[in-house]
Amino acid sequence: MNKHLSILSLFLAINSFPVFGQVVTGNIIDGLDKNFLDKVWVINLQTKDSSLTNERGYFRVFGNKGDSLLISRNYYIPKTVIVGEDKHFLTEIYLDARTLPRFDLYSERTSIPFNLGNMSNLRPISNRSSGPGKIYGGTSEQNGMMPGLTLDGPISYFMRSERQKREYARKMAIKERQKDYLDLIQSDSIMQTLKIEYNLTERDLDDLIVEFNLQNLDHQFLDLNSEKVYEMLTDFLNQRTKYRKEDIQNEHIKSQDFRKRRGN
Repeated sequence: MNKHLSILSLFLAINSFPVFGQVVTGNIIDGLDKNFLDKVWVINLQTKDSSLTNERGYFRVFGNKGDSLLISRNYYIPKTVIVGEDKHFLTEIYLDARTLPRFDLYSERTSIPFNLGNMSNLRPISNRSSGPGKIYGGTSEQNGMMPGLTLDGPISYFMRSERQKREYARKMAIKERQKDYLDLIQSDSIMQTLKIEYNLTERDLDDLIVEFNLQNLDHQFLDLNSEKVYEMLTDFLNQRTKYRKEDIQNEHIKSQDFRKRRGN
């Protein structure tokens, strides 16, 4: 009798072994970049067996056809897979943006020594400091007064309008550093004085100013005061008009000699 019981127990044990003894393997990848994901938990909800994927996204658990495998990783959307005929499969999971950790972006503050005002097509929002992700109501600047939103913070940094404003601010900062030079070059009275002093036509003076600018392209007159710029300009004109003055003086001397000879 004991012999028959032992055989029956062994038969039942052998028949029950496949329930837990089959192996299910696979790889887990990111649904967006298709790279393998490590540290992903794969749990068989029936057998309670579990496995953590390696750097190749590989896992190995015990299971059978019809078992449910729970796939879970921090900041990813959990996924359940039903085991089928195949004992090895490839599956993907996706980031859950709502559970991603928050982060703040900081940079050095840039000070611009002048007030630009609002130089874009956006409506003014206010002078108060803005924090990350703030949204301001307004209109879309289109006919019909359609409602619109203005985004401020790290998101708006990459918007086209923000890039345009930063580019404009950069150019205005350069112009501010060239203020003395621009005031001198754009002064009608100074240009008129130079034309008389060097006996230049307006076209001659314009051409010489262009040449003067090209010679100083390396520094572009940044942070130079008006006295220094004027000195540089007159030195340049003295050099470039030296032969012109000598020719004029020679013509003047010849004209005087000619008049004297005629008088004699």
